[in-house]
Amino acid sequence: MATIKDVAKLAGVGIGTVSRVVSGNGSVSYKTSVKVNNAINILNYKPNYTARALSSKTFDMIGIWATESSGAFNSTADANTNSPLKTIEHEISKHNKHCILIDGDVSTPNNPNAAVQSFERLISRGCDGILIWGFGLHPKEVIQLEKQFPNISLLNNKINMIENKCFHYDHYAAGKIAAQYLLKNGHTKIACITGNLNTDDGYARHNGMLDALKEYGIQMKPEHIIEGDYSFKCGEQGVKRLLNQNSDFSALLCGNDSIAMAAISTLSKEGLSVPNDISVIGYDDNVVANYTSPPLTTMRVPFNDMALFSTKFLLNQCYGLDLSISYDFPVELVVRESVKNIA
Repeated sequence: MATIKDVAKLAGVGIGTVSRVVSGNGSVSYKTSVKVNNAINILNYKPNYTARALSSKTFDMIGIWATESSGAFNSTADANTNSPLKTIEHEISKHNKHCILIDGDVSTPNNPNAAVQSFERLISRGCDGILIWGFGLHPKEVIQLEKQFPNISLLNNKINMIENKCFHYDHYAAGKIAAQYLLKNGHTKIACITGNLNTDDGYARHNGMLDALKEYGIQMKPEHIIEGDYSFKCGEQGVKRLLNQNSDFSALLCGNDSIAMAAISTLSKEGLSVPNDISVIGYDDNVVANYTSPPLTTMRVPFNDMALFSTKFLLNQCYGLDLSISYDFPVELVVRESVKNIA
């Protein structure tokens, strides 16, 4: 296994220079940084963070490794409700600690290890613990990182081998409840615009929906399933695709509220009324959901509670605190005006 000395020798620089490049602290010229990073890649050098994690020395810093698709960078709040990110920040500052946020949506086909490297960058910047929020890291990568750096918690993610560090809700049950509500209101011709089905949460909520339909003896048509990425754009494009292929559906189940809001807007532009022509149900209960036209019926998920307790768990782990922890996060159907009863 390559050492920092090997990297320094190959790059033709001192050990201190390699350390500054790895940590991101200190001044290093662009040319030197390129040489060091090239040497790191050639040697597949991995900093040993185990000793750092087990050290009694702390830096009063918590890292937040997050991805845009997780909602970390676009979550909203009103005067009465904090966003999950603010909930995390407030709990950390309450105990006189600080936090640093890094975007984990950095891996590309040309650099598949970028997400792991961004996680390691948080460690090198002195983070005592890291909250992982999003799915940019493969579960196997998370397990490996946890072995090197145990001070982690996972928000809205579940990995069985470290389940005590995972704070999540039942996505399967939430998807099933949403579909059951449409069915009870007489909708048997249901289409959906999902989130990313390669993620555990997207896959689970989708299966919950499909199983609810099966219990009613309904098999969803493959052309009624549009896979998206939780964005407004995919909501717009998904609706247009359904309409262009003349899909026969009376209700649309959306992977999140952003998709649902875009769907309502697009349906309106196409001359269709929600809910008189098409019923729409969302997922998350974004603060804006109550102000759409019509107000959006959606699944409320306890994201702020998960954010709070995942942060408390991490503070306990890093600083020996004894803050109360809960793993109970029930979901709730919020009925507004975007679903019509046609039974």
